[in-house]
Amino acid sequence: MEPVRILHVVSRSQRRGAELVALDLARGLDARGHANRVVALAQGFDGSEQPGLPALVRSPRSEPVTLLGGARALRHELRRAPVDVVLAHGGRAVEAAAFVRGRRGPRLVWQRVLGFPPSIWRAPRRQWWQIVVRRVDAAVTLTDELAQELRRLGYRGPATTIPNFRDPQRFMTVDRVRDAADLRKTLRLDAGTQVIAWVGHIIAQKRPDRALDVLAEVHRREVPAHLAVAGDGPLRTDLVHRARARQLDAYVHLLGEREDVEHLYGGADVFLLTSDAEGIPGVLVEALMTGCPTVAPAVGAVGEVVRDGETGFLVRGGGAEGLAGRVAEVLGDPDLARRMTARSQQLAPEFSTGRAVARYCELLEEVTPR
Repeated sequence: MEPVRILHVVSRSQRRGAELVALDLARGLDARGHANRVVALAQGFDGSEQPGLPALVRSPRSEPVTLLGGARALRHELRRAPVDVVLAHGGRAVEAAAFVRGRRGPRLVWQRVLGFPPSIWRAPRRQWWQIVVRRVDAAVTLTDELAQELRRLGYRGPATTIPNFRDPQRFMTVDRVRDAADLRKTLRLDAGTQVIAWVGHIIAQKRPDRALDVLAEVHRREVPAHLAVAGDGPLRTDLVHRARARQLDAYVHLLGEREDVEHLYGGADVFLLTSDAEGIPGVLVEALMTGCPTVAPAVGAVGEVVRDGETGFLVRGGGAEGLAGRVAEVLGDPDLARRMTARSQQLAPEFSTGRAVARYCELLEEVTPR
């Protein structure tokens, strides 16, 4: 296959799921001889800008500003350095790319992460997204259900299902015995203290408040575990106040954004997901690659990664009591936890960047004009 010039577009300059996928994919495609650049439409919510992820618009503001300003800046970027393919990671990125795409412009590929909210099927949002999908040349979806949503909007192009992925090289340094000791030393905990890990953007969709509910219920079951939270977001302050109000602050550790989050998974006894909605969240792939048992609500395509009873537990309904019961079960049964760790490490290669890159190369060969 001849080399392809690819511009990866994400919504914000931040190190979260879609952005990590874009960066991992760009590196993998570079290794195959293609030329990749990754840009963000806007800065992070706090006005920051991540190394290697330049923001086209230097503003943390969102909604119309990100779309309109980002679209103008993206048009300028494409004129400055033409490419063969624009790979839009997420909804806001594809909106901006579709807005500026000309008839003779680069091919537009949409990498879908989440399903649409119910409001998408009502006018005028439905009409807007029908216009967007008509400008998309190819789609990559995490699940078949996400592809079916596109068909409902009238999309007629190719749709390839490629699960979420991570570069396994990053997780090869994990040693669960060493990381467990290091984590407890960092948190100033006794060696035998059990730790629940929570990783993600601290926003309403991820339900960090539910993590506190789970912790309180675990304590009610006489398991004095601690909760280690890696990530940041607009609800961080609210989370601090809630923990203090419930007298859980001594058991909650806010670690902020971490570049070495793999060692949090490696040192924790169980990873907890509390989201209301997900596709195939990258944090579950990360936990799998470190062998960390996972307890998660049965939402979206979470079951593609969490094999119920094998690598962790899926909880129907996702309520705090059900999640806490499964967390307590893992914490109370070391043999079960060890079996889940071993099974996770067996399945981890299914979600490697190498496999995903091979599938993307096939797609690029299909959509790129000769």
